[in-house]
Amino acid sequence: MKNDLKFNVVEAMLPVYVKEQGNSTEIITSECSFIRNATIETCIKNMADYYNLSLYHNRLNYGEELGITNKVPIAINENLVFIYINVREPLFKHDAAYGVIDVNAIEQVFLKAGNAAILTKSGRIITTRQSIKSVKKSMLNGRLAKDIYKEKHKK
Repeated sequence: MKNDLKFNVVEAMLPVYVKEQGNSTEIITSECSFIRNATIETCIKNMADYYNLSLYHNRLNYGEELGITNKVPIAINENLVFIYINVREPLFKHDAAYGVIDVNAIEQVFLKAGNAAILTKSGRIITTRQSIKSVKKSMLNGRLAKDIYKEKHKK
């Protein structure tokens, strides 16, 4: 299948459950959002393939630098770093609950119904199942990964 999605305009990719189709991914850009009939893992893998990025080595390298092992930011380039956010309750075993959002697309994080909500620069509100503290920690790790990327790729 030809991949016609331009990943450089993606603000977020979130797991959704669509009736009659099952697990799908909502892809959010600054102009619109649409549903792709693929799991969030497949969409993240496709994005990594598009940028010739090894998710395994990304996790090893940035995880070691940041001192974390899980939910390591995906540093694609100095302008595109995705962080993981928990957006839904898993419906069954091995169900995806985490989506990814570009750290540069985040305008504000605020409290909504006891959990953190993210306002994107395009005006969309993404509700999470995390605390504001954990979302801000993920954002900090994303910004640090961006700085590490810049340091490693200095010319």
